Amino acid sequence: MGASNSMLFVILPMVTRAMGTGEIYVGLIFAGSSLFYMGFSPFWGNLSDSKGRRPILLVGLAGNTLSLTAIALVAGSALSGALAPMVAMALFAFSRMLYGSIGSAIQPASQAYIADRTGMHERTRLMSALTAGSGLGTAFGPPLAAWAGGLISVEGFVLALAGVSFAVFIMIALALPEHRAPTPRKPGSQHLWRLARDPRLWPYLVVGVAGWTAQGVFLQTLLFYLLDKAHLAIEQAALVSGSILAGGAFLVFGAQFILIPLLRLSPRVLMITGMILTGIGALTMMLGAEVWSIGFAFLLTSMGTGLSRPGVVSGASLSVEPREQGGAAGLATATAGAGFFFWRPLPVLRFISLYAPKPPMGRWPRWSY
Repeated sequence: MGASNSMLFVILPMVTRAMGTGEIYVGLIFAGSSLFYMGFSPFWGNLSDSKGRRPILLVGLAGNTLSLTAIALVAGSALSGALAPMVAMALFAFSRMLYGSIGSAIQPASQAYIADRTGMHERTRLMSALTAGSGLGTAFGPPLAAWAGGLISVEGFVLALAGVSFAVFIMIALALPEHRAPTPRKPGSQHLWRLARDPRLWPYLVVGVAGWTAQGVFLQTLLFYLLDKAHLAIEQAALVSGSILAGGAFLVFGAQFILIPLLRLSPRVLMITGMILTGIGALTMMLGAEVWSIGFAFLLTSMGTGLSRPGVVSGASLSVEPREQGGAAGLATATAGAGFFFWRPLPVLRFISLYAPKPPMGRWPRWSY
């Protein structure tokens, strides 16, 4: 999961620049998939309470495999010139929506599965291990994606990831046991809405949305920032961004797999520390224009994310009853999609300012740029 998502932050900008389309379309693609992810994650998590964790996990893996396969085919056709740029963009958007709507079942089902098998004292540690697993994949995705063009091909690399996703599907279908009987109730949107407004849970959701919004800004603009502010060439920027993303992912992995279990930090301390580090990283990015300052800022925000994310998911899990674990996991997972989507009005306004009919004065207000 981590590798198949993080590599897209390198691959899609490279493909769109090669086709001559702008970064606005990359932002809109991620915005669409994030909207679907935000909407469907709570649904799948809530459904896992009544249908079981393993069936929902298999559905999510199937969606992830289909999404990666579609992205590989579209990338290959676009780079060979067989697809018009705007047709390729539309197909990329559809491929990512497959992941947002179906692949979004993986994370809430996984979190709820761990919650079913852990007590209160070990849940934060094991939730951190779950997110560290995603972080380890995230560490390998960007550099492999940046270097894949010189080894096999972009589409070959993405197809290989689709094959790994399918292999995990087979492994879970054959070997993963279900340890908790599904709750005998019919899942519904009213239950989710009540849970989202529950005072036990909504503070964690607010922190999750804020943290993922900050991380989404950095992830989706890093390569363009290196191109336009550090003035790197496209090939050099792709390699540098891949290295920076890998370094950030390794920091996240170390924080979640080593630091949190060692110090046994509470969800509250994790969230506060993570948000402070993210704020310092944002300030550093604003003031710097060199490669080292951009990289250092991204590493700070990565460490902040690595601390705050386990605090959100474990705190949300610890705040609800066992029969509500799936719904809580789905809502906590949806904060990632919400964070990646809610900052997208800025590129949308930029898109309007470029292509919409001009107002009588001949230009849109400055804030739309």
